[in-house]
Amino acid sequence: MESDFDGRMEDAQSASDRAARAQAETALAELARDHERLATRIITPWWYHPALGLITAVFAGAHALPGVWPIAAITLGIVALPILTTTYARVSGVVVTKPAGPRSRRLLIATLVMLVAAMSCSLAFKFLDVSPWWALVPAGVTFVATVVLGRRYDAALRQEIAASGTIPAR
Repeated sequence: MESDFDGRMEDAQSASDRAARAQAETALAELARDHERLATRIITPWWYHPALGLITAVFAGAHALPGVWPIAAITLGIVALPILTTTYARVSGVVVTKPAGPRSRRLLIATLVMLVAAMSCSLAFKFLDVSPWWALVPAGVTFVATVVLGRRYDAALRQEIAASGTIPAR
């Protein structure tokens, strides 16, 4: 036979469980709102992707240049990358360095494959002894692809962060 005391303990326990559950649901709802706010903060400025496209175009086309120009151009690109990323971090206050989901991951991989292919074409032009002007083709393709795919990547990243609540590690 159950005592009155035991019944009150069970009622107190279930009330405590309900309160804890409500508190957890409130915390999860607040986290979801935080993810939505974060997704709105990682909007890339209009100038970021054209600047990144220019840097990647230099990387893609530099190999076909004569003499020491490839080394100078690649050095310039290496110096420009951290300047661009730190400027972006200072302006936005948020930096996400890896994909948040499958769509942003695919777009990042597509961009990297395109960059490697363009650099390979540029290098092939040098070994085939064709005019260095041909390096403008992979450089131009790299610039356009970086701008277009970069903006799509950002849109996918924002959508994945807001929808899934996943915050990629820094």
